Amino acid sequence: MKLPEKLVDANVILRFFLEDDEEQLKKTRLFFQRVELAKEEALITDIIFAEVVWVLHKVYDIPRPEIAEKFSRLINYKGIKTVFRKELYAESLGLYAKHPVDIQDILLSTLARDQDCTVVTFDKGDFRRLQCRHTEP
Repeated sequence: MKLPEKLVDANVILRFFLEDDEEQLKKTRLFFQRVELAKEEALITDIIFAEVVWVLHKVYDIPRPEIAEKFSRLINYKGIKTVFRKELYAESLGLYAKHPVDIQDILLSTLARDQDCTVVTFDKGDFRRLQCRHTEP
């Protein structure tokens, strides 16, 4: 996969969601309007995805369903590209809204189920809760 010319950093998505800096918000809104209409393409990596979700929940105490709803809309913008299929991020956000499990474990379990893989982990409880095949090393 050839990467888009633009890779989005977490702070841009955070400003967009939090609307806490008027000057930066104006710039992010214009940028994401172009991306929404596919006038520009931009990549959100899985690392940035997990970082934004974690910061919104742990630092800003935003409820999981609200995070899932906001990010689901953004992920579906026409010009947004992702490392894995967009459906995996959408499924992960749906699970995140319902389960008290870290987003990185949810994304890992979603990917494992999608690709018929087994997660190697010591954290059996979360992966059992997510109905993901898992094993210890």
